[in-house]
Amino acid sequence: MSWLQVIKKALFVLSFLFIVFYFYNYANSESYLNSAHGNGTYGVKRDVTELSDYSQGNCAHCHEMHGSINGNEPSPAGGSPSPWALFADNFNNGTTTGPYSQSDDFCFYCHGPSSLQSNGITNYDYSQTFGGAPQNLNATNIMDAFNQLSYHNLYDIWNFAKQNFSFFKESSNPCVACHNIHIAQRSCGKPEGSFNPSYSAISKPSDHAHLWGDNDTERMNYYASGYTYQAPYWCGTTTYYEPAGDTTYDGSNMPDYVTFCTDCHNNSNEIYSTTLGRNLYKIDWETTGGESGGDKHGKNTATVSTNLKAPYNNATGFVVSCLDCHEPHGAPNVMLIRREVNGEKLPGNITTLDTSNWAYLCGRCHKDDSYYGGSAGEFEYIHHLDTNDAPYPGPPKSCGTCHDWDHAPIKCNKCHFHGGDDSWLQNVYPSEYTGRRCF
Repeated sequence: MSWLQVIKKALFVLSFLFIVFYFYNYANSESYLNSAHGNGTYGVKRDVTELSDYSQGNCAHCHEMHGSINGNEPSPAGGSPSPWALFADNFNNGTTTGPYSQSDDFCFYCHGPSSLQSNGITNYDYSQTFGGAPQNLNATNIMDAFNQLSYHNLYDIWNFAKQNFSFFKESSNPCVACHNIHIAQRSCGKPEGSFNPSYSAISKPSDHAHLWGDNDTERMNYYASGYTYQAPYWCGTTTYYEPAGDTTYDGSNMPDYVTFCTDCHNNSNEIYSTTLGRNLYKIDWETTGGESGGDKHGKNTATVSTNLKAPYNNATGFVVSCLDCHEPHGAPNVMLIRREVNGEKLPGNITTLDTSNWAYLCGRCHKDDSYYGGSAGEFEYIHHLDTNDAPYPGPPKSCGTCHDWDHAPIKCNKCHFHGGDDSWLQNVYPSEYTGRRCF
């Protein structure tokens, strides 16, 4: 045996020992055997001949200490020794943007269209699992969810996590920034089986050793204390609510996604998007203060009138959860916008940022002109005619100054985005500029 072979085998052994110590460190608080991967009924089980005698949930279905069993290397074979003694490379950081292939991310070997998991794995998107939407035929697994119009860029997650979280290493997988794969539980239940809010599949990046959302102090009603969290309708109903499709509406069974997501997406972190070619907008869900404060979908909340549909019903003081509008992995709309929101499918896809089709999303919660004798998908009433709180009231002005020559609706993203106001008017029609927070 050459020295190179000795070194390679030593690296495998050291990696395996690290895994053993990893399990030992977390065994006292969370059990691998209670996790989705360690479960003896539906846990990891690679569907290859060499591992057919290994029990469901056995570590060897992901980790190959020696790289072979009885002289054969289980599929997928070949390649260099991988960190963490995994059976394939953890993440291909040379892939900076999608679309992704199976070999780009270790998790895709099972959570992908060509799953190595015995009997395969179906992972529905958030809109279906926690919103009750009809099945998204283009994304019934995690890899396909990422390969939609917009997606959480895996390279950007990997790059940000290794610079900001001590547990995350150069050889780590971007998925583990949000999921601790050794303790993550099968949390959904829907659309099959029952929903259990004490289970969780996510861990905050800043608290990787514990699950998030599995206890009462990590739910949306707790985050919104002093305000109101109102769960959106379950798709097709006005009596059942997300995330369980039951009558619980106050967020007491909904993970606190705001605290989870703002572990990264907050008002201080600079996060560069390779996909967009710019820094992401900062998100301020905490600062109050009206027009000088944070986002009004957060704790700043609406200041006067809201023109909201049920179940919000024009009230103020609501705090919105990030996943009320966004998918966590990928979506057929830009900016990971869900295909179903507040009980209704979006009437069309939002395929570009600079469009008035954002009404497809906003109209799921905000009343459009159809409620006031006008056309669906238009919002003249709340912008110009509402006597309670129209930001641009008064007699008709030179419409073409702000609107296109045919008086078409203004592109929604001129004003409505995280941290947005109507400052674009300062260069167009300064006297109409209000400085109001528009999101």
